[in-house]
Amino acid sequence: MRLTPNPEIIAWAIERCGKTPKDLKSAFPRIQEWIEGQGRPPTAKQVEKLAKRTHVLPSYFYKEEIPDLSLQIPDFRTMDSKAPVNPSPELYDVINQMLSRQDWLSGYLEEMGAEPIEFIGCCSEAKSIGDCAARMWDLLDLKPGWARGKQGSAAVKFLRDHIEALGVYVYAGSYFGNVTTRPFDEKEFRGFVLTDSYAPVIFLNTRDAYSAQLFTLAHEFAHILFNESGVDDAMLGRENKGKEDRCNALAAEFLVPASLLHPAFDEHDINSALKELEKLTGASAIVVLRRAKDLGRITQKEFFDRYDAYMEELPERLERKEARNSGTGAPSPYVLKKNHLGSLFTETIFTALKSEYLLYSDAYRLTGMKANFFNEYYRREGMYV
Repeated sequence: MRLTPNPEIIAWAIERCGKTPKDLKSAFPRIQEWIEGQGRPPTAKQVEKLAKRTHVLPSYFYKEEIPDLSLQIPDFRTMDSKAPVNPSPELYDVINQMLSRQDWLSGYLEEMGAEPIEFIGCCSEAKSIGDCAARMWDLLDLKPGWARGKQGSAAVKFLRDHIEALGVYVYAGSYFGNVTTRPFDEKEFRGFVLTDSYAPVIFLNTRDAYSAQLFTLAHEFAHILFNESGVDDAMLGRENKGKEDRCNALAAEFLVPASLLHPAFDEHDINSALKELEKLTGASAIVVLRRAKDLGRITQKEFFDRYDAYMEELPERLERKEARNSGTGAPSPYVLKKNHLGSLFTETIFTALKSEYLLYSDAYRLTGMKANFFNEYYRREGMYV
């Protein structure tokens, strides 16, 4: 361990969090000197402050070599065929948070005598995507067309509730912890999954459009049926062979089954059929387009032409979504916390507290709440702690 901070690690920490020395100059006037190893090195207090701003441990700055903070779980992302070597601090930290919660959940449930979840990996030996989709509908107690009339957030919540009813813990959020200045980047990841025999976990990045969130949720559940953990972008664009394409195909068949797509194309022209299917399924235009291509209702050229046009318009679509959300007023912090934690985790923490298995201090840590907020949150949920 060094006695003074390592200039290379100072530079690495700044770059890792997506900032430049110029961005931090007002808080650290001598930041450039520190990076170049010139002048007086930063004090211990300055290192602690810099660590907080760059989201790393203070001890890292005193190491001889740059720490290995690579992705903790398998990487299924395509990212235009170039997956990032290292995750952002936000992705890295939220995966650690979910791993910590899963570790506690799995131990607690096993100790309480819960049975392992039988359907984990149930599609690993399936002969076809159609067989997997049938299994998925059966598990979730849903039928083709289940999303009819459920648009936007309603469809996402409906599917999430059905997944949680099976014992899968679904978390969601658009930023890490309670820090709005640490947003997740939907271009980096749309979700990830951590499989486990007792407490499988899905995390959903809610910065995406609702139709994209719906596909990501189905996609991550598909990974559980194949008993796979990993982080991905869950995009139905350019072909991606292997595990991602398999889960994409299953999620697409689940959301836009052939039994709905063919009648729509038989009765309407392409544009009308696409719009009708988006309304019937809650799926995005990309998912519907991909299904139409895979089922031979549009050509590969038509798919890529429409795909490229959609992706070109996507930033504007997301801006309009943010504008609509800001215009309706921000949800209360209790609503945001419930959306993040989900019903199943909220109830599990409550049960563990009431059985005196869990200390309140640990409950605050696991949920990311302080005592007063914790008590009020559960009071609003009709659970008095």
